Amino acid sequence: MKPTLAKNRIIFLDVLRGFALVGILYANILSWSGLKFLPFDSIIALGNIETDKLLYNLLKFFVDTKFYTIFSLLFGIGFYIQFSRNGEKDGFNKTYLKRLGILFAVGVIHALCWSGDILTLYALMGVLLWSMRKLPTKKLLWTAIILFTFPIFLDIIYMFTFAQDIVKPEATALKTYADMAPAAVVEGFRSSNYLDVFRTNLHNLYWRWYDFIPSGRPFKVLGLFMLGFYLHKTEFITVKSKQIKYLLPLIILGVTFTGLAATMTGSIASFSKSWSNVLYKLTHEVGQVSLGLAYIGLLALLVDKFPKFFLFAWLKNYGQQSMSSYIGHTVIGILIFYPIIAWGYFGELTLQQTFTVAAGILVFQFAFSYVWFKFFSFGPIEWLWRCATYGKWFPIRKQK
Repeated sequence: MKPTLAKNRIIFLDVLRGFALVGILYANILSWSGLKFLPFDSIIALGNIETDKLLYNLLKFFVDTKFYTIFSLLFGIGFYIQFSRNGEKDGFNKTYLKRLGILFAVGVIHALCWSGDILTLYALMGVLLWSMRKLPTKKLLWTAIILFTFPIFLDIIYMFTFAQDIVKPEATALKTYADMAPAAVVEGFRSSNYLDVFRTNLHNLYWRWYDFIPSGRPFKVLGLFMLGFYLHKTEFITVKSKQIKYLLPLIILGVTFTGLAATMTGSIASFSKSWSNVLYKLTHEVGQVSLGLAYIGLLALLVDKFPKFFLFAWLKNYGQQSMSSYIGHTVIGILIFYPIIAWGYFGELTLQQTFTVAAGILVFQFAFSYVWFKFFSFGPIEWLWRCATYGKWFPIRKQK
């Protein structure tokens, strides 16, 4: 199996990766900033509460889960491209599995620094995606739908077995743990002791993987991988998504179901104890996928109409080094917010101020990626990943 050359990349997919990373940054910065764990009283004490409520509701409606949906679809698309080009060649299976093994190792290191890591789960689900690579096209779609909706059926089983016995803690923060008060979580991350910070992150990491059970995240991620595989194979992503006959229904479905979910009371990360929460999960997930696909279609349409718009060039560079950009989010976030590393703004900024910081991070990363690709062919982490996968050093500097 030969590595994909930079000149053979599909430019729109890099633009889409960059777009997905923007939303992922705004979703994840609630964690690094401490707002996710700060007690509600402390958030109110920061002031600006009405504006922050509005911004949070906009985040929940337009960003939350939609951009990880796009990112997951892109993983499936990336696998399809590699499989369609190299699947019948000697060494493809060994090379791809080695690639996933390296991704898993990077994810473990990343998770030990920040509990919100998604790379470990992607690597594990990537192995299952690889194992189903030869499914017929129609079976790909049905398998994707079954996997994505399977957590709903599991949730119903949980509801009639053990869910009623689980005591849910009173929500005193955006994220409230059963075994650790929000103030204790904040204190852990504000500590000047490395071991305290590490222990607090391990605590959050444990609960993040526990939450994968009621949310069914592994099934959903694998389902989205397979959906991305199917959609790119049938030319939906690059051709059909921008056609009005597909785009308009997706916008209507996405806005309608996301709007309905916003009016309902429920939680994706909780075991359902009533049919109302099951209905909430189903409604939310229809909106999540529909709106995510609508974003893809809208972006494809805009890139088609305005191919030379400067922002698309910036997004392309940003997305072309998606791993470096994603890991960079964490590094910069920790530098800005964790007292033990640098400036220590953890739990001290309003949501509006935090989003302003996110905008600053984007400007910095956009500029970095723009300058980087003036001289180099691959992102820094992408280059190391490639070299480790194939066991040799590839040239990184652009040839004149």
